[in-house]
Amino acid sequence: MNYAFLPDLSALAILIVILLLLRRHHPQRQANLWLLGLFFTLIESSAHIFYTPNGLPGTFLHTIVIVCYLLAGAVFVWASGDHPPSDRRSFLFLLINIFPLLGTCATYGLHLFSAKAFLPWVALGLVAGIVSALYLHRNRVHALLLAAGWLSMGLLVSHGKYRDAVYWSLGVVYALATANFYHKLPRRSTGRLAIVTGFSIWSFFFFLHPFIVHYRTYADIASHLWNLQKSLISIGMILVMLEEQVTCNRWLAHHDELTGLPNRRSFEDQLSTALERCRRAHSTLALFMLDLDGFKQINDTHGHHAGDQLLRHVAANLQEHVKGYSAIARLGGDEFTLVACDPHLSETVEQLRDAIRDATERPFSFDGNNLTVSASIGIALFPEDADDATRLLRIADLRMYSIKQARTPLRHVRLDSVPSLTASGRFRSRTASGHL
Repeated sequence: MNYAFLPDLSALAILIVILLLLRRHHPQRQANLWLLGLFFTLIESSAHIFYTPNGLPGTFLHTIVIVCYLLAGAVFVWASGDHPPSDRRSFLFLLINIFPLLGTCATYGLHLFSAKAFLPWVALGLVAGIVSALYLHRNRVHALLLAAGWLSMGLLVSHGKYRDAVYWSLGVVYALATANFYHKLPRRSTGRLAIVTGFSIWSFFFFLHPFIVHYRTYADIASHLWNLQKSLISIGMILVMLEEQVTCNRWLAHHDELTGLPNRRSFEDQLSTALERCRRAHSTLALFMLDLDGFKQINDTHGHHAGDQLLRHVAANLQEHVKGYSAIARLGGDEFTLVACDPHLSETVEQLRDAIRDATERPFSFDGNNLTVSASIGIALFPEDADDATRLLRIADLRMYSIKQARTPLRHVRLDSVPSLTASGRFRSRTASGHL
């Protein structure tokens, strides 16, 4: 065994284990594909240990190495693409074009150095590339690029430059992965810098390999740099996952995880900002507080999964069907709130209230049942009712519960001196004891 490769192999294995452990707490399709690509890289690195005079046959090891290079590159190209996970056309396109390239690499690994062994794969790749580009991607530019690539490979093979044909094609695969990661990953990501740098080195040395293999001194230096990029890519992937986790935590700090709406903390900041803007513009602001009637019954009857689906349903309907609001949030439980700036006409307030009620009461299907809820809506106006966020929220909350109490007379919650909305859209104050 060639133990000189053990330190680099161990470092790569440790980084893959770290990435695997991190993926357990941060599951995602992207991480799974990265691990698959690195797994092929680990197999390729392990094969080098057995490159000894008395070890396994050289052709067998060379085939494993060259095929793993290609498989890892194909996985990274797929992982770095901007296609959705369910895009079967793109996946089929990749498989069709990788297959003839896989045959070419295996032919080279088995040392079948003759044009007759390579040209059938080149011809298959040329036909498959053109047909798949035209019928799956419907892209003539892709068809021309694939045709140019396979014709170039055929030209190199016909002149006996088998190493150039194979390694340059691998260089193209990794260059494509480099470009995809460059465009896909966040621009300010440190992990993106490490990944793009690592794949750039990888692609560069595939192109350089046919030349540098003839210079033993430089080949040794290149070998060390070659092993460096594998660790660099692994570290970059770990950094990207950690950065995504930090971004996710920041998002969760200001959003409701179930509905994706801003949470109470974020809404209070938005409300304060809206109030400041209205003060400067001498305009009005309407705060709508709503609570779902019938939510507890659905939760008790159909389970919490139905309740969660209902909350997501209501949140989506409010965002889609209510127009004219400047902020929306889920405060917790089955309570939502909206803010509309400058609703200077009472009709506008009433229209918004009706739109909120209509959006909330849209039925949704769960296990074959059409379920519906209604909404108790409390409204507070700035500056008529209050001039600060805390009092506006309190008044809207009191009005909402006063309306809810009127709809559920068994609940004896006494709300004193609750201002109420008149038919004209203005508010007046009266004592509420179970109704509005």
